[in-house]
Amino acid sequence: MIKQDGSQRLPWRLSLLALAVISSYAGAQGYGLASANRDKVKLDAWECKRCEVPKGTTGMIGAGIAYNDGGDSRFGNTTGTDQDGAVASLEADLAHKTDSSYQTRFEANRLGYDAGSASLTTGRKGQYEIQAAYRGFARYDNNSALTPYRRDGQTWQLPSEWQSAATTDQMTSLSSSLSPAELKITRDRYRIDANYTGDFYEVALGYQHEERQGNRRASVNLLTNSTLLAERIEDKNDRVNAKLYFRGDHWLTGIDAEVSQYQNDLSALHWQSAFSPTFGAAYYGQNAVAPDNKAYRVAGHSQFSAEGQQVIMHLGFTRMTQDQAFLPATINGPSPTLPATDLAGQVDLIEMKLKYHGRLTPAFSLRAGYDYRDRDNKTPIFSYPQIVTDSYYSGDRLNPDYDRTRQQANLGAKYRFTRSLYLDLQYQYEHNNYNGLDRDTLQESDIEAKLHYRLSPHWQAWLKAEYRDRNGSEYHGMTASNRPNNPLLRRSYLADREHQGYGLYASYNGGAYNVTLNLHTRQDDYTDTQIGLTQVDSQGYDLSAQYAISENLNFNAFVNQDWRDSDQAGSNNYAGANWFANTEDEATLIGAGIDYSNLLEKRLRIGLDYSFSDGQSDTEVSQGLHNPYGDYYATKHNINAFADFSLSNGLGLRFDWIFEQYQDADWANDQLMPDSIPNVLSFGDLSHDYSAHYFGVTLSYRL
Repeated sequence: MIKQDGSQRLPWRLSLLALAVISSYAGAQGYGLASANRDKVKLDAWECKRCEVPKGTTGMIGAGIAYNDGGDSRFGNTTGTDQDGAVASLEADLAHKTDSSYQTRFEANRLGYDAGSASLTTGRKGQYEIQAAYRGFARYDNNSALTPYRRDGQTWQLPSEWQSAATTDQMTSLSSSLSPAELKITRDRYRIDANYTGDFYEVALGYQHEERQGNRRASVNLLTNSTLLAERIEDKNDRVNAKLYFRGDHWLTGIDAEVSQYQNDLSALHWQSAFSPTFGAAYYGQNAVAPDNKAYRVAGHSQFSAEGQQVIMHLGFTRMTQDQAFLPATINGPSPTLPATDLAGQVDLIEMKLKYHGRLTPAFSLRAGYDYRDRDNKTPIFSYPQIVTDSYYSGDRLNPDYDRTRQQANLGAKYRFTRSLYLDLQYQYEHNNYNGLDRDTLQESDIEAKLHYRLSPHWQAWLKAEYRDRNGSEYHGMTASNRPNNPLLRRSYLADREHQGYGLYASYNGGAYNVTLNLHTRQDDYTDTQIGLTQVDSQGYDLSAQYAISENLNFNAFVNQDWRDSDQAGSNNYAGANWFANTEDEATLIGAGIDYSNLLEKRLRIGLDYSFSDGQSDTEVSQGLHNPYGDYYATKHNINAFADFSLSNGLGLRFDWIFEQYQDADWANDQLMPDSIPNVLSFGDLSHDYSAHYFGVTLSYRL
C-alpha cells in the first residue's frame, strides 16, 4: 500500500509475520537460512504446481513466402534480401526437454534470406552447453552502377571491340557497352561453441568461420585518368578462442586466448585501362588488396571482492603479423627492385587495466582506474620505391614506424545526500606518446559531473555537465608524404581543443504510461587552429513516450532532432587562411506505433509502426564570394504492419507488410553520366529514389 507521502505501508498480516520473524531472531543461535530447524516442516505442501518445466518438445515452427520489391537493392537493408519477387524463409523456436534436465533448442529467423540466422543449442543448464550457429549479414549499396567492365578471373576486362580514347566523351563504344553492376557485400558467419561449468571452474572453447563476398566501389588511377570499378571481395576469416576461469567465494581469476587468420582469395585488383596511354604503354593497371595476416591474443583476468570493495585486474598481449609476398612495384615498364620479398610485418600490443570500486560509507562510494596500452611496431624499416598510380618512379621512401603508448587514469566519487538526491563526479586524465604523427605527445583532461534527483516515485531528473581540455607537444608536419604540409594545418584529432557539454534528462514512469526527455548541447573549440577544423557546435533533444491504453492496446511514439554547425578554414596558396567553409547538418527521426491484441475472441493481434527520418547537410564556401553547395540529403518514410491470426490451437497465420519510400541526393553526383567528366570513367548517378513494398505470409505450427 502506498501512503500519500509516497512511502510504503505493509499489510497488517505481513507486518505480524515480520514481527514474528524478528522475535525468533532474538532467541536463536543463528539467524541464517542454513541454521533454520526444518525437521517438522512439511515440504510436500510447498510443491509448486505451476513451476514444473514442461517435458518433451514445445515451441513453434513456420514457413514463410514473401514478395519483395528488389527494383532498388537498397530496400534489402530493411527486408534482409535484395531478391526481386518471391523469396522463402524458415522461422522456428523449438525446445526439447527431458526428465534428466537435458535441453535442446533450435531457433531460426528469416533463414533463407541474406540476413537470416539459425542456432542449435543442447546441454544441461548450469553444467555444460554446446551451440552451433549461423548468421548472415548483408549491406546493399546500389544495383544500378553503370560500367563497361566485365570480370574475367582476377582481371576487369573491357569488351573486345573497345576503342580506347584520351577522354570519356571520345569513347565511341562506351554507351553500348554499359551494363548495371551490383554493389553489395554479404557475410556468412558459422560458429560452434562449447562450455562446461564445474564446482569451482568454467572452461569454454569456440570456433568461428566467416566468409565475405560481393563488390564494393573502388577508384583506380593511371596518371591523371581515373576509373571507378566494382572491386571484387572474396575473403574469409577463421578464429579460435578458449578460456579457463576459476572462482571462489570472493574471487574470480582466469585466462583466455584467441587465434585468428585472415585469407584473401584475391591477390590483386587488375584492370584494363579504358584510356589511351598518356605515355609509354600503360594499358593495364594493378592495385594491391588486403593481404593475408594472422593474430593471436592471450589475456589474464582477476577479480576480488569483500564487504563492498571490488578490485578488477586485466593483463593482455596481442601480436599481429603479415608475411604475404609483395606484388611487383609496377606492371608498366621495368619494376624497381624491392628491398625484401615480403613485409615481415609485426605489431605487438600490450594492455593492462586496474579498477577499484568501494562503498566506504552507506552514502559515499569511490572508484578509480588505470588503463595502459602500448602499440609497438616491430616491422623492419626499408627504403621502398614509390610508384605514382602504377606509372612512374618518384624516388624511395622509408615505411613509417607508427607507435603509440596510451595511459589513462580516472578517479570518481558518488555521494548520496538523501534517498532522492546524489552527486556523481569523475576526473580522467589521458596521456599519449606517438611516433610517426604530427605531434609526439598529446594530453587530455576530462571532468564530468552528474546531479540526480528523484522528485517523486514517478518522476526523476538529472543534470550532466562535462569539460575537456586537450593539448600537446609542438606541432610538426608529417614527413611520410611526398607533398609538404602547410605548417599552419592542424589535424582535428591531434589539435588543441576545448570541449563543453551539458545535458538535461527527465523521465516519468506512471505504470500505464511513461515519458523520457533528453536535452543536450556540445561545443568544441579548436583554440590553436588556423588551417583546419576550427569550431563545432551541436545541440538536440530526444522525446519518447509509451502508453498502455488498456490491457490489450499499447501505443508508443518518439521524436529525435539534432543540429550540428561546423566551421573550417583553408588555404590554397600554402600560407594563411584565405577561404572558409561552414557546414550545417540537421537530422530528424520521428516514429509512432500501436499494438492491439486479443481481437476476434482472442485470436487476432495486429500492429502498425511508422517512422520518418530526414538528414540534410548544407555547405557554403566563402572566398570573397559565397558559394553554396547543392543538395545533399536523405529522406525515408517506413511503414511496418502485421496481423497475427490463430487459425486453431496450434496453427497460426501471420501477414507482414513493409512500405518504404526513400530519396537521397548528392550535389557531386546529381545527374552524373559515366562520361560527364573527361578524365574520370564513373558509375553514373548513384542516387536512390524509390517506393518499395514487401508482402510476407508465414504459416506456423505450435507444438
